[in-house]
Amino acid sequence: MTDEYKGISGFFKRRQHPVKIIMYIARYIWLLLIPLAKYLIATRFDFQNWVKTNWVDILSLSVMIGYGILRWVFVYFEIEEDSIISHTGYFGIEKTQVYFSEMSSMSLCQGYIFRLLGACTVYIDTDARSIQNTDIRLDISQKQAFRIYELATAKCRSKPKYIYTSRKKSLFIFSLLFSSTLSGMLLTLTFIYQAYRIVGREIEEQFLARVNTELEKLTVHIPKYLIVAALVVAGSWLVSFLSNLLRHWGFSCTRCADLLMISSGKGTKRRHVIVRDRINFIDYQQSMFMKLFGICSVQVNCTGYGKRHLELSALVPITTTAMAENSVKQLLPGVPKVEYDVRTGWADLRRFVMLPMLVCLLPGVLYKVLCEVIPQFEMVVKTIPDWKSALTNLSVISMIPLVWLVLVKTNAAFNTAAGFGGGHCVLSYCKFYRFHRTAVRLDRISKIKISRNPFQRMNGTCNLSVYTSAERSSCHLVKGLNYERLINAMAKTGLYDEE
Repeated sequence: MTDEYKGISGFFKRRQHPVKIIMYIARYIWLLLIPLAKYLIATRFDFQNWVKTNWVDILSLSVMIGYGILRWVFVYFEIEEDSIISHTGYFGIEKTQVYFSEMSSMSLCQGYIFRLLGACTVYIDTDARSIQNTDIRLDISQKQAFRIYELATAKCRSKPKYIYTSRKKSLFIFSLLFSSTLSGMLLTLTFIYQAYRIVGREIEEQFLARVNTELEKLTVHIPKYLIVAALVVAGSWLVSFLSNLLRHWGFSCTRCADLLMISSGKGTKRRHVIVRDRINFIDYQQSMFMKLFGICSVQVNCTGYGKRHLELSALVPITTTAMAENSVKQLLPGVPKVEYDVRTGWADLRRFVMLPMLVCLLPGVLYKVLCEVIPQFEMVVKTIPDWKSALTNLSVISMIPLVWLVLVKTNAAFNTAAGFGGGHCVLSYCKFYRFHRTAVRLDRISKIKISRNPFQRMNGTCNLSVYTSAERSSCHLVKGLNYERLINAMAKTGLYDEE
């Protein structure tokens, strides 16, 4: 296949898409491009005076563009029938070859702009755990990207397939009802940070000043902090809802041979190829509301899948628990049903809810401490109506997530368990506000740790930590299990030596 890379056409076939030149310098070019554009408009497009005044910035901009072109020339790739070779580094001296048979996952991502330009980003990861974020990342033409995809999935051309497709109507309804405000808030903060890096602090301050002006108009009868809190909650929920909908719209997962081929996305279109034997664990995730209504989503942990920006490692998007379990059986038939050997119950309820209930007392305790430390504080609060009203409202607002945490932990007391068998470790636990049911392959476990604090030694319980051999340290922490029963269950499977 080396003949196709000869001549001028071969030179361009081996290079990334020209849009990569802009990507190499995009992080810094805005620092010069925006001020230069302002000065050019201010001088009414008098290029001679503009060049005389800003020649240093123009020269710096030219150097940056030249740097981007040189990087584009020196970074190139070659496609073979069984592998892909990437030459990276400043002069293309770093060579990485990944055989399709050795990869763990591959992803093809296309946003709106890339689709218009005919470009596509290709990520290829292995279990080699290189110090880079991705073993191979290339921004190449759509034609070359699809060619790599066809070579990586060639074994599936004449094999039977099982296809799972999410129902768009159900996806819309479930996303509308069960979108997470917290995850939406994180996405919003990420967007604000990225915008700050691009437009700079000056424009951000102008935007915030305009927002504050608009809020002043609304705060005639309603305190500003209440409006801000309501807007944050509503806005975060809306961001979470839209991101879930756009990310999983048209989701389908195909099992063929030893591969899972996933495609999804309305805005940014994504295709993923996952090698089933390289999957570390599967994870059923639920919020409290989702658990009450029998709704869940299923994620899968595999090197490279779901680690990119704004990307989830979904195997089955949000749907009913029964449908999710049935789909997982079809997509991953090698995962056996394992019964729990140890689980918590009524006797453990007090240990689960005691700490959250104590946390609920924090607002009141904080008020008392301030009154004791600052004698004038209580007098000021009682004499100034606005302060008293504000503190009362803030206390109520802060109590809502704390009380909700008590309810979540109450539910967790009856949904915490661990089991071993069939070559898998199954865990059920609650992490913050989210419930997890995880099935981890025993050969993918890097370490199992049993810890006990003095109080747990007295009541005969312990914490179980299961670490998986993923590219990033992944720990599943199950709290409050009966120590003796856990040790016996692990000893039967050969995971614990009683000596």
